[in-house]
Amino acid sequence: LLKNEHSPASSVTYIHSFDVWWGRRTTMTYLHHLLLLFFISGSSLIIKYTDAAADAANVFFSTISDADKQPYTTWLTTDNAASYDRSIFLSTTADPTKGMATFWKITGDDFHVAFATMATGWAAFGIAESGGMFGADVVSFTTADPTVLVDGYILDNRQVRVDTNSQDWTLISSTVEDGWIIVEATRKLDTGDTQDNTIRNDSELWGPPSRIIAAWGDMEFVSYHGDNRARASVRFFADPSSSSSESDVLLDVLEKKSDGYFDVVHDAYDIPAQTTTYKYLCKSFDELKDQFVGGGSNTDVIMIGATPIITKEARQFVHHYIVTAIPSCKNSGNEGIDYFTREHIYGWTPGDHGMVLPDNVGFPLFDSGTNQAILIEMHYNNPKKISGITDFSGARFHYTSTPRQYDAGIIQLGDPFLGLRGVKINDGFTQHDFTCDGKCSSQFLDEPVTVIMERLHMHKTGTRMVNEVVRGGEIVHTAKVEVFDFDQQGAFQPQQDSYQLQAGDKFRTTCYYKDGTVFEEGSQDEMCIGYMFYYPAAKTIAGFPFVCPYPGDYPGQFPCEAKYKSTDLSDYDGLGRIFGTPGETQETTTTSTTEATTTSTTTEATTTTEYTTTTPSTTTDATTTTTTAGATTTVSPYLCTGT
Repeated sequence: LLKNEHSPASSVTYIHSFDVWWGRRTTMTYLHHLLLLFFISGSSLIIKYTDAAADAANVFFSTISDADKQPYTTWLTTDNAASYDRSIFLSTTADPTKGMATFWKITGDDFHVAFATMATGWAAFGIAESGGMFGADVVSFTTADPTVLVDGYILDNRQVRVDTNSQDWTLISSTVEDGWIIVEATRKLDTGDTQDNTIRNDSELWGPPSRIIAAWGDMEFVSYHGDNRARASVRFFADPSSSSSESDVLLDVLEKKSDGYFDVVHDAYDIPAQTTTYKYLCKSFDELKDQFVGGGSNTDVIMIGATPIITKEARQFVHHYIVTAIPSCKNSGNEGIDYFTREHIYGWTPGDHGMVLPDNVGFPLFDSGTNQAILIEMHYNNPKKISGITDFSGARFHYTSTPRQYDAGIIQLGDPFLGLRGVKINDGFTQHDFTCDGKCSSQFLDEPVTVIMERLHMHKTGTRMVNEVVRGGEIVHTAKVEVFDFDQQGAFQPQQDSYQLQAGDKFRTTCYYKDGTVFEEGSQDEMCIGYMFYYPAAKTIAGFPFVCPYPGDYPGQFPCEAKYKSTDLSDYDGLGRIFGTPGETQETTTTSTTEATTTSTTTEATTTTEYTTTTPSTTTDATTTTTTAGATTTVSPYLCTGT
C-alpha cells in the first residue's frame, strides 16, 4: 500500500497492481507484470501505467550488470517496447540466466514480435510444430546484414532452408550495439505459405499452446548454436494479464476451478537396470480418499484436469504413461488386462504440461463399479541400464465436487492394443493405414458428439501422422503432425477448433515411418495410436468404451475393429507432406475434400536436391533474392551448412 506523502490530498491511497497466484498447499506466491511509476510534480501526482511486458522484462538477464545491459534497458524505454502485451524469457538449459527475451502482441491479422539476446553475429526465432527444430518455421537475423530478415523452415534434419515461396517477415527495427541484438518484426498470423506455420488462436486451455524456439551465436552467418538455444510453450492469445508460462497458466486455472486434487505417485520405485520396463501403479478409492475434501465421504469426484509429476532424478527414464479408470486394483498388471473395463482418462509424454477440460465437461470418478481405481501404466526407457534410480513420479488429478453437464470420453483409434505386436516395419519410407468404417460410430453414437482435442502417438522412427474423419466419401476433418518428433511431443496434440462427429462417420489413422523397427511396447519399437477427447461420452449397451482397434490375431473380441494396410513408399514424396512444399496455400486443420481412393502424394520442393552444402565463403548454389524492409539481398538457399 503506497500513500502519497507529497500531495495535499494525503488521504488518497494508491495500490501496487499485480497478478497473484497462491499455491493451495504452499506459501509460495508469484508476483508479476504490472508496475505503477509515480512522478511527483508540485502538488500533483501523475500515475503512468507502464506496459506489462516491458516491466516484466526488466528482470530478465538478471546476472548481467546494469552497464552491460544498457542497450537492452534503453530499448525497453522506447514506445515500441511499451506496445507489446506479453513477454517471456527463453532460458538455455545450460544456464537459466542466459537466453533470449521475447515480446509479442497481436493486432487483427498481424503478429508482432521482438527478441533480444547477447550475441554479436546472429539471432533466430521460430514457430515450432512440436517444440523443437524439426517442423519449425524460423526467421533469422544477422549483424552482417542488419536491414534484412530471412524466412526459413526446417524438416527432418537440422538444416534451415530458405522459404522459396515468399519472404513473409517484415523488419520493423534492429539494434546491434555493444554485444546485443534486438530485432522487431511482423508477419501475418496465416501467411498462406506452405513453408510457414500458421499462428492459431491458442486461448482455449484444452487445446495445445504455441511452441516457440530460439537460437543465437557470434559468427557472422547462422551456424551451429551449441548451448545458445532455448524453447518454451506459450499462449499467444492469452489475456495479457496472465502468466506467459504454459505450466503457470494451467495451474492457475486448475487451482481456481477445482475443489482439490489427489496424487497417484510411486511410493519409491527402483527403476530396473534394463532397456524397457512397464510398471503398473494402481491406487483404489479407499487408498486415495484421505486426499479428498471431507475424506471422500458423500463427495462427488469429477476430474477436470491433470498435471504430470515427474521427478528430476527419473526424468530421463520416464518414456510416457497412460492413465485409465478401472474396477479395482486386483489383477491390474499386464497379465490381468481387460480392455473392456479400462477407460482411458489421461496420458503423458515428453513436452506435455497437463490437461484442462472445458467448464462443462469432466470425467466422473469412483461413481460406479467400473471406475473404483486409477491405474497408471508407466513406461521406463533405460538403454544404458543405469541402476540405483528411485522414482516417485505419477500424476496429479484436479477435481470438482459439482457435477458437470457432460461426461468426457476418449476414442482410441489405430492400434492401441498392439494387434500388430511383432510385425516388422520395412526399411525406407512406409505407410500404415488403420481404417474404421461407419458402422463403428453408428454403434456408439445416437447423437452428434463434440471432439475437443486429439493426440497422435508414435515412437522414434515415426515421421508423419494423420487422423482423418470421412463422411459421405468426403474428408471433413484432418488432424496431423507434419514432422513428427517424439523427443519433443510423444503424443502430438494438433492446434485445432472443436468439431462434431456423427453416426456413420469413418475414421482413418495413418502413420508414416522411416527405417522403422517392429510394432512392440519398447521405446526402440513402434506404435500407431490416435486419441480423440470428446463429449458426451458414449458407450455400447454392454458398457464398452468407444474404441476401434486393430484386433491382430484375435478378431471379433471388440464391438468394432479397424482394418489394416501397409504400403512401401518409393521415396520421400510418398509421405504426402504439405509443410515445406512449394505452394501458396497451407492446408488447414479442418477440411472438406473428396476422399482419395489412393494415398495422395505431394512433390517436395525441387530445391531440396538441387542445392549443395559448400561452406559460406565458397557457396556456388542457386540463389534467392529477398527484399525486406526496403532492402534487397541475395541469400544462399540454406542458411547454414556444417555438420
